[in-house]
Amino acid sequence: MADIDLWQLRADAIAIVRESRALIRQRIRSDFADRFKDDGSFVTEIDLAVEALIRQRLGELTPGIPILGEEEGGSLDDSNGLWVIDPIDGTHSLRQRLPLFGTLLALRRKGRSVLGIIDLPMLDRLYVGADGFGAQCNGEPIAIRDVPDTAAVAHEVIGAGGRAQFVAARCAGVFDRLMRAHRHVRTYTDAFGHGLAVEGALGAMVDYDLKPWDVSATEVIVREAGGVFETVGRAGTGSVRSVNVVFGKPTVVRWLLAQIGERSPEGSDG
Repeated sequence: MADIDLWQLRADAIAIVRESRALIRQRIRSDFADRFKDDGSFVTEIDLAVEALIRQRLGELTPGIPILGEEEGGSLDDSNGLWVIDPIDGTHSLRQRLPLFGTLLALRRKGRSVLGIIDLPMLDRLYVGADGFGAQCNGEPIAIRDVPDTAAVAHEVIGAGGRAQFVAARCAGVFDRLMRAHRHVRTYTDAFGHGLAVEGALGAMVDYDLKPWDVSATEVIVREAGGVFETVGRAGTGSVRSVNVVFGKPTVVRWLLAQIGERSPEGSDG
């Protein structure tokens, strides 16, 4: 992976995601099958088709780099590079034809994301970030502008995942404290909320019980846009553990960490 041209790989990955966007837009116009997975969440034939397409293109582009995807699983070893795919982040929204779902693609190496894409196909917004190349939305540079001080945090909108995610992470109390501490908290689930945070529309996003494919793309885009990305807990004992994160404008994130604490999800908070 050391020999890879990250700028060219960025362009190639964008092209792949644009191809998956076209597939989604075509398939969503007609009926599509869905079913429950073992974890109780939905998967649709569109999820499966998108992951299959991206896997095929990545295999052709970088045959030596393993792939981890939400639907088909795969390697967890990112020591020499690892592609991470969430074909549809927000399958329930897709199923209901709510336009807030997205496709997430990231390249990780040694525990760190170096390339990330968030595509919101029905909203025509594509966010991308790559190490040393900044962050863009639809090709235009984006930069997260911090608030001047903690007093200004009161006027920021804070995004949060649904309360069920905090319950799943055994941190329901964090969600409740957040709602009490700030009057402008909105639950923006799926890739939509992450997009709002990376472009600075939200002061920050508090999102719990995420898998690697949910958050790897966001990590590098936030960093390259000038924001901060903090992990505040991990949970689970399986091969793919969940993570809890807070990211966005630096001052807002610091304020949030002081409000919600950094308690491990294995603790008794709830």
